[in-house]
Amino acid sequence: DSLKPDQDAAKALVLRLKQTTTIYTDAIELARTPIAEIEKQLDATPNDLKILSKYTRKLSSEISSIARTKPDEADQLLVPAKDRIAKIKEAAPEDNKPLQSQLATMLRTITSLERSVVQGRKLLALIGKDASSLDVEAWVNGSPLTNEDLKGKVVLLDFWAVWCGPCIATFPHLREWNEKYSDKGLVMIGLTRYYKYEWDEKTNKAVRNPKGEVTPEAEQEMLVKFAEQHNLHHRFAIQKKESGLDDDYAVSGIPHVVVIDRQGKVRLIRIGSGDANAKDIGQLLESLLDLKPAAGG
Repeated sequence: DSLKPDQDAAKALVLRLKQTTTIYTDAIELARTPIAEIEKQLDATPNDLKILSKYTRKLSSEISSIARTKPDEADQLLVPAKDRIAKIKEAAPEDNKPLQSQLATMLRTITSLERSVVQGRKLLALIGKDASSLDVEAWVNGSPLTNEDLKGKVVLLDFWAVWCGPCIATFPHLREWNEKYSDKGLVMIGLTRYYKYEWDEKTNKAVRNPKGEVTPEAEQEMLVKFAEQHNLHHRFAIQKKESGLDDDYAVSGIPHVVVIDRQGKVRLIRIGSGDANAKDIGQLLESLLDLKPAAGG
């Protein structure tokens, strides 16, 4: 409030900052509010649009955070929520358009959350299973590997893409793990695909070719320069077009990390960036590489 800019661009920036502050203040308040408290408010006034919206956001936040790692717990939240929304919709006046619209949004959210829970169960089912064979068209940023080369190694598969912001956010951790563990039995492979990106020398960035006219060789060269720019020294593997690795490891979003032990068994899968995922991965790598005792849980 103390900022009094006289330029239009600065005025617009201050306005955006104030709006952003409001958004985050609301988010913090929502995070501190137990979902049971919002449910009580909703049961008391089921047609209140603001409470319906708050309940949707809270439900999405609570379930999304555990759907992939604790799907059963997520489902325990989801089942009563579905019943509550069904009852509200059944009693809602048909001519109340704003209310019907909000309820439709809630139902779409619940459908999306159900898919996340199903995905979470798929991921959990993979733990302890044999790792899939590599299905690679080209290797970049390092010499080619075979499935035989991975035997007896701890393997970290990182499904990623050059256009993926959250993937780039994980690079500091990838650099750290590669530097610390590559000579101790860890093999890191960045699995990606051809996305018709090339290297722009003027901006020193990877950019998508608007016409899609990028040869495999040019895209591989882009990946080499991209790796140099981000100081990444682990191998990149470009999957074959018909590769089934995404299905084998239930990849539905990136970054998607799979950790495989020396016996070739899947031990951990984490999706997305963030310190919590990085901590889980880092601790497991140290354990599998016999650098410290296994963490409990």
